[in-house]
Amino acid sequence: MSPRPRHTRRGAPRRTRTWIGYPWAKRPGVTPGLSISQVIASLEGAPRGIRFELVGDLGRIRFQRRKGGRAYYLDFRPYGRVWSHRGIRITDEATARRVLEAIRSKVAEGRPLDEVIAEYLPSHAQPNLVPTWIARWLEVKRRESEAGDRSPTYLRELTRYAKAGGHFSWWNARSIHELSYGTLEDWGLWLSDRGLSPKTRRNVLGAFRSFLSWLQQREQIRQVPKFPWPRVAEYAPTVLSVEAQDLVLAKISDEGRGIFLAMATLGVRPGEARALDVADYRDGWLTVDKACKGLAGSAPIRGTKTGKPKRLPVGELLGAWLDRWVDPADRLTRAPLFLNPRTGRRWTHWALRDTWVRAARAAGLEGVKLYEGTKHSMATDAIRRGVSERALQSFLGHRDLRSTRRYAQLSDQALVSVPRRPFVGGLSVAPNTVEKPEQNQPDLASPAGFEPALPA
Repeated sequence: MSPRPRHTRRGAPRRTRTWIGYPWAKRPGVTPGLSISQVIASLEGAPRGIRFELVGDLGRIRFQRRKGGRAYYLDFRPYGRVWSHRGIRITDEATARRVLEAIRSKVAEGRPLDEVIAEYLPSHAQPNLVPTWIARWLEVKRRESEAGDRSPTYLRELTRYAKAGGHFSWWNARSIHELSYGTLEDWGLWLSDRGLSPKTRRNVLGAFRSFLSWLQQREQIRQVPKFPWPRVAEYAPTVLSVEAQDLVLAKISDEGRGIFLAMATLGVRPGEARALDVADYRDGWLTVDKACKGLAGSAPIRGTKTGKPKRLPVGELLGAWLDRWVDPADRLTRAPLFLNPRTGRRWTHWALRDTWVRAARAAGLEGVKLYEGTKHSMATDAIRRGVSERALQSFLGHRDLRSTRRYAQLSDQALVSVPRRPFVGGLSVAPNTVEKPEQNQPDLASPAGFEPALPA
C-alpha cells in the first residue's frame, strides 16, 4: 500500500520536486556528500584527471510538473539554475543529461562555473548583460592597478566611462551576444549626439574594444567585431627650434631647470622625469625604469609606459647641471633626482606645467605646451640632425616605430648624436620663431602623452 500523500493546510496535495540520476557517487578519491561549493573549492589546483572525477558530482537534474508535461532544469545552486539550452527550453531528460555533461566538461577544463552557466541562459539574462561583464572587467583592472600592472589614471578613466549615465550607459540593457558592427555604429552615433569630439569618441571606443578583447580571451564571445572608428583630424603640435627651446629654459631658475633639461634634451616623459631618483644617475648615464602614475607629488611610482627600462647618456647640458646641484651621497637614501625648489619635494604635474608656461610666456612664446616644447621638439630636432628612426625609437622608448616616424622632417643632416650639444657659452638665448608644420607635411608629434592608436 502506497504511503498517504502529504497535504497542505488547505487540504490540497503538495507537489514535490524530484531529482533524476547523478547522485553523489562513491568513486575512489572522491568524497561523497560534498556540496557544490565544496566541489568547486576542491577543483583548485587539482590535476586534470582528478578534476574530471570531481565534476562528476557537480549539479543535479530536476523537473517540475507543468501544463503540457514536465519541465527539466539543472540545479547548480547557489551558483544558479539552467532552464534552457541557450534560450531553448529543456523538455526531456536526455537533453538535460547532454547539457549537464557539457557544463561539467567545461568546468573540468578550468572555466568558472558561473561563466559556463551564463552561456546556457537566455541572451538577455542578467549574467549575459554588458554591464554585468563590465563590472567584472573593471574589478580585474582594479586588481591589476593595485598590483602595479595598470596605471591608476587609466583605471579612473574606465570607471568614469562606466558610471551611471556615462559613455558606456548605452549598453545597460544589452547583451554581450548583441555585439556587432551595427550596434557599435549605433552607439558611436549616440556618443556623437552627446556632443563628444571625434578624438574623445575614439578614446571611448578604444576602451570598449579593450573590454571586448578581454571577453574574447575569456571565450565569452567568438570574435571582436569590426569597429566604426571616427575620423580624427591630425593634430599639428607647436614645435620649438633649438634656439627657442633654450630661450625658454633660460627663463627657468637654474635650481629648478634640471628636470626640464631632462625632458628637453633626452625626451624623457614628464611622469618619468618626476619619478627619477639620484640612484638612477651613474657614470654619465641615466636609467629610466619607472614613472609617476598620477598628477600629484604623492602619486604611486611604477613601471614606465611601455614596461621596458632604458639607459640614456645625459649629455653635456644635463650632466653639468647634475654636477652642480645633485649630491651623489643621496643615492643611498633613494632621494629624488629632481626637487621642486619651492617645496623641496618631487615635482607635481601641475607645478611642471605652470613653471613651463610662465617661462614660455616670459620668452615671448605664448601657448607652447610642456610636452610639445620638450619631448616633441627634441625628437623633431634629432630627426632633422639625421638621427636614424631606429636609434630614436630606442632612445624615446617607443613600442611602435610609427610613433617615432611622426617626428620625421625633410632635413637630411648628418648624424651627430641623439643628445644635442650645447652652444658655445652655455644656453643660447637668441630669440627665434616657433616652428609650425606645413599643412601638406606629416605631423611632427603625437598628442601630448599619447602614442598613435593602432588600427583595429
